[in-house]
Amino acid sequence: MPSSPTSTASSNGLPSTTPSMACTSILDNDLYKFTMQQAVLQHYPHTPCSYHFTNRSPLRARLPRAALPWLQQKIDSMADLRLTKDERRFLEARCPYLTGSYLDWLEGEFRFCPSEEVKVQWKTGGGSLVIQSEPGSPRIDGSSGDQKEAPMTNNSGLNTRVSELQHQHGHTTGKNKEEIVEITIQGEWAQVILYEVPILALVSEAFFRFGDQDWSYHGQFESARAKSERLVAAGASFAEFGTRRRRDYETQRIVIQGLIAGSASAKKNGSGECVAMTASEAIAAGKGFLTGTSNLHFAHILDLPPIGTMAHEWFMGTAAILGDASLANAEALTRWAQTYPRQVLGIALTDTFTTSAFLKTFRGTLARDWIGVRHDSGDAFEFMDRMISHYDQDPLVGEEMRRKKKIVFSDGLDTDLAIRLYEAAVQKGIGATFGIGTHFTNDYSHLSGEAEGGKREKSPAMNIVIKLHSCAGRECVKLSDDHGKESGSPEAVSQVKQQLTTLG
Repeated sequence: MPSSPTSTASSNGLPSTTPSMACTSILDNDLYKFTMQQAVLQHYPHTPCSYHFTNRSPLRARLPRAALPWLQQKIDSMADLRLTKDERRFLEARCPYLTGSYLDWLEGEFRFCPSEEVKVQWKTGGGSLVIQSEPGSPRIDGSSGDQKEAPMTNNSGLNTRVSELQHQHGHTTGKNKEEIVEITIQGEWAQVILYEVPILALVSEAFFRFGDQDWSYHGQFESARAKSERLVAAGASFAEFGTRRRRDYETQRIVIQGLIAGSASAKKNGSGECVAMTASEAIAAGKGFLTGTSNLHFAHILDLPPIGTMAHEWFMGTAAILGDASLANAEALTRWAQTYPRQVLGIALTDTFTTSAFLKTFRGTLARDWIGVRHDSGDAFEFMDRMISHYDQDPLVGEEMRRKKKIVFSDGLDTDLAIRLYEAAVQKGIGATFGIGTHFTNDYSHLSGEAEGGKREKSPAMNIVIKLHSCAGRECVKLSDDHGKESGSPEAVSQVKQQLTTLG
């Protein structure tokens, strides 16, 4: 096995003066942003939209003001990014579903214009507050039971009420009401769709440059390799999905190299380094394997398959354009299949307006033809049982075909949970694969403080998102199967829920 790669940055934290490789390639982004960009260009060209940033845990991990100049400079520098000839050749070879006309546009016409499209500012109070700072702690409203972090909406009355509750229960100080970063993105959907993932990655890196610096790269390669080895030994196939909440660019590089080492075969590449097992090699050996990475840049430079299909915004934007969420799932799937025929990217995301609503549409030829589904919220084991039952009861699918279907699990996974889900899928007779993010690219402990039981206190990742806020002049809504992942004003959420009742 290869030894741990040497980091070019400091071993203790990441000094604010250390140069960053983040966003120095247009491909330092997730594949599904590009697949959606191509679909948006085909179906919804020149559609105006906006995105809003939310920190779901500002009481635990708030970006310090000192980070703003660095963050602003990195965002501004995105204007210099271009698709290079070498990167285009990589996309042509690895992503043949991206058409020549789209790649011509991406290379020749597309440019980031952050000075016109992105606004970063500090906001006093409001917008990004949360009902509580840690899942599992007593609820802030005084009732019993656990509650995951829930982002605030733009409803000022609701924000005021939660602020009052936080003050009553000691969760907010005067300082916590200040210096909350607000990021908005606005422009034509196809033009601004690529900002989300790199800006999230930059916000996370900024926090660990200027905020929490009590950490080290030491052991990251070994930890990633050990996780990979466990998954491979269990028979589970898995991909790295960690760009948006990575600690920094260097962490993701080290971690992916560790995952490759843990999933390596005996053969070596031209440089004499071990390379990841191919699917056929792993299956023949009865092992799991690293399927690839969602990050196109690392797929390029580390010779891995790029992994990804669609995100919630494809359904959210479609619903807003149609003006009726009850029609959105079917329309989004139909238009996606027009852009990507023959199920080349045939994994459907189920939970944008709840899986219950999705399955009322996902029947017959849709259930039969789509390769599988992606789970991204709610109880994963219950979801598995639900999909098995749904497939088995559909006359165009049935039990035999169901066994060839696939579930991609991607919600808050760690190694243990992925292995348990894989074992359950094998037992119950359905395919399962895993997209693992933060557990790979932001799994750190603090260096200081007393170690309890041999383990130090976790240095937690930021819980941050950028969501499509409006599209074609209408507010966008996401319901999810997890209350903590909802987005949209109470009025818009209520309207969408009412529309969904027409599904029966």
